[in-house]
Amino acid sequence: MKKIILFVLTLSLCACTSIPISTMAKMGTFGLDDFQAIKSEEIRVKISIPDGFVLAPEKSWVGVDINSSAGTHYGEFKLTELLPPQASQESSFLTKKKVIVYSLRFDQTSELEFNKLQDFLFNRTADDIAIRVVPKLQSYPDTAESIEVSIDLQLSAGEGYFTLVDKAELSLDKLRQRKGS
Repeated sequence: MKKIILFVLTLSLCACTSIPISTMAKMGTFGLDDFQAIKSEEIRVKISIPDGFVLAPEKSWVGVDINSSAGTHYGEFKLTELLPPQASQESSFLTKKKVIVYSLRFDQTSELEFNKLQDFLFNRTADDIAIRVVPKLQSYPDTAESIEVSIDLQLSAGEGYFTLVDKAELSLDKLRQRKGS
């Protein structure tokens, strides 16, 4: 049985992520036919980060790794802004936080490349497919030690968004180390 594995890499940092059970269930039944039915122009990504942090949409991307009988194929699909960033209030227990929600989509080149990837799979059997979303920061507060990130993905306009990562707290240590070198 062919399965699609969903990985979420945020900020290229190692951290524990908070992946909802509903997402695990959805992706557990998501197969090669579902992947082939995706229309690249309908793929959307929403990334929520705290106010004060700034996302670099043009450096953020969606990655797809495919292992098949024809070998390994890797695709990296650049994102672009669908809408300007929107401020929103998030409530949890007794606190309210302002977050910025970025609505992104594939850029035109990535839409074409994604279609080529689907063509590659058309006459092949895939052993596994891994999908990941990698948001990149443009800037962050000097005093911040970590960032709380949420990522939602839409694979079809008819189905809407589902949560990939829900308020995962990630350390900024590795990002600072790379910035310092």
